[in-house]
Amino acid sequence: MVTAALLYSVSTVQAQCNEYDLMLLCDSATQVDIATSSAGLDCAFDPDPAGCFTDEATILLPTMSAGCIDCFAQQANCVLDNCATICAFGSTASCDACIYSNCQPAFESCAGIVDNDNDTHNNICDCDDNNPLQHPGAPGTNEGIDNNCNGLMEVSEMAEVGCPTDLTGDGLVGAADLVVFLGNFGCNSNCGDADLDGDGLVGVSDLVLLLGTIGLFC
Repeated sequence: MVTAALLYSVSTVQAQCNEYDLMLLCDSATQVDIATSSAGLDCAFDPDPAGCFTDEATILLPTMSAGCIDCFAQQANCVLDNCATICAFGSTASCDACIYSNCQPAFESCAGIVDNDNDTHNNICDCDDNNPLQHPGAPGTNEGIDNNCNGLMEVSEMAEVGCPTDLTGDGLVGAADLVVFLGNFGCNSNCGDADLDGDGLVGVSDLVLLLGTIGLFC
């Protein structure tokens, strides 16, 4: 009754679908499409189509909450009232267009489907709908966040840590950096980059960190 493609649009919410429902819609969109389409067709001529839809969808989608199923039931009823002829005798595209125009906004409002960060990916599969840098297919930003929402931290997503022991900025940790460091050894106030461990003092622990990276190309 509702295609996965139609679930990706913007709306305002009064959410009846909980976070587990949204996970189901993301991970099993095809299953949900088949179940809701089957329930809609089976209940099209029932004296109480909405009630029939709810009963059948509850069996077909046992893990979906009652509130979310009710949103689908309302949408199914809307489709019967507004798009039955078009969907029965028209093309798939015209059927989808009718549903989108007449029934999808109310469904999304009921279900709580939104795109808060306006990145064209709503909260069904967007792992952080308040960050436009995170959504399915997003490129890595080297900020230490899962940009593409695949649950993995890829090289392009890892935070760039830099090379703090390259005190001269020449791309190599070597003798020149050691000279700079020793010039600050014993500093206990405003020590700048030489305070490698951030404890406010340039001392032995900082020297150990520097020596551990001698020869490193940055």
